[in-house]
Amino acid sequence: MINNTLTNIYIWLVNLYTATELKIIAFSSILGAIFIDAIGGLDIQITALFKLMIADYTTGLIAAYRTKTIGSKKGTTGLFKKIAILCAVMLANTVDNAFAINTARHMAICGFAGIEVFSLIENIDRIGWGKYIPEFLRNAFIQIRKEKGV
Repeated sequence: MINNTLTNIYIWLVNLYTATELKIIAFSSILGAIFIDAIGGLDIQITALFKLMIADYTTGLIAAYRTKTIGSKKGTTGLFKKIAILCAVMLANTVDNAFAINTARHMAICGFAGIEVFSLIENIDRIGWGKYIPEFLRNAFIQIRKEKGV
């Protein structure tokens, strides 16, 4: 009885995925493990940074759509910036591991999270919801745009 049940479960599991799907799962698992180890694990800080990056990119897309400036070049540049942020966190994690400290990674995450929040607020302004943003922040955005030549 138990042996028959275990055999049925095994057959069900074997037929659940194709050989190609199992290779994709294995490859993704290995890449995911390497990536997570490189950024120092999935803790609350990196999860918050991921959420801010997603929110910033999404609001950037909405702002580009609303201002009719949407384009693949700007979107790709935004994605490369996010990848660069993750590379910087990986580098900071490597420094932490080399010196047996836990400072550089946290500093990198906090610094980039601040930039993401600032960019998120700027996107909210570009979407047309600037009336909800304090005047001193809007002035800071104007200053940054002038410095960037935008």
